[in-house]
Amino acid sequence: MRPLISVIVPVYNVEQYLRQCIESILKQSYREIEVLLINDGSTDSSGIICQEFAEYDNRCRYFEKENGGISDTRNYGLDRSEGEYITFVDSDDFLMDNAIEKLYATALLGDSDLVVGAYCRFNEPNFLLYSKENLPSLPVTFVDKSFAMNQMDELTDFQFIMYSTVWGKLYKRSLFEGIRFPYGKYAEDQFITWKLYMKASTISICNHVIYSYRINYSGLTSNFDLSHLDYIEALEERIEKTRHLDGIDMGKTYKMYDYVLRRMLTELSNHGYLEERQKLKHKIESLKLDHIIN
Repeated sequence: MRPLISVIVPVYNVEQYLRQCIESILKQSYREIEVLLINDGSTDSSGIICQEFAEYDNRCRYFEKENGGISDTRNYGLDRSEGEYITFVDSDDFLMDNAIEKLYATALLGDSDLVVGAYCRFNEPNFLLYSKENLPSLPVTFVDKSFAMNQMDELTDFQFIMYSTVWGKLYKRSLFEGIRFPYGKYAEDQFITWKLYMKASTISICNHVIYSYRINYSGLTSNFDLSHLDYIEALEERIEKTRHLDGIDMGKTYKMYDYVLRRMLTELSNHGYLEERQKLKHKIESLKLDHIIN
């Protein structure tokens, strides 16, 4: 008997994309799954769609909760999941064929408690595939935690997203003991992914495209507001906790920090947050004086 894998799907006002997401999970060749569909206070027909799938397939478990954001919803799922392994799928995205099978096979091959899978972008109706040069020719590779964490500071799109997000990965549930998503934070993945890498004993890379990341122009990551400044907080926490660890490329981390600060400065200007822009400008000038950024 193969182990149960919990697929946690936060759901909020995604009626346009939800069926494709759930169908991609239920048709996976790895059948030993539970699909936790967690309705985070949707005001559209998302809840009805989830209930239809729960009636159709008993591997689906449907939950309703008051709106609390994606971190709260993922934590809700973690607290109610029963699988030996955990994976996350955002409800406007979807899995490629055999994705869970490939992730689990990679975990078995490397006796790994964390597996990172590759992804593509999806701009309906087109799949946008990255160059094969971004991935090793071998189907599976093994990395240490410092390598994985260093990839979070890559300024190239593919590596940054692949290693920074919580989706597109398979985790032993034991990794989440004492670790939860921060309530109410933007860039919630940036607060937690590196902590999971730190806790993992063995990390494997599944060099197959297993996840399709939808380009959704109305999604959370597409509309700037002051919550986006949480990304700076996440980076500063990681810098503080990891800067003395062997193998961490702090030069690369500080380049990412510099990039994020200047990008936020531009966004604050573009969206008229002049008071916050001035505060951030003073912070950048202070960091320059301390030779932390250029």
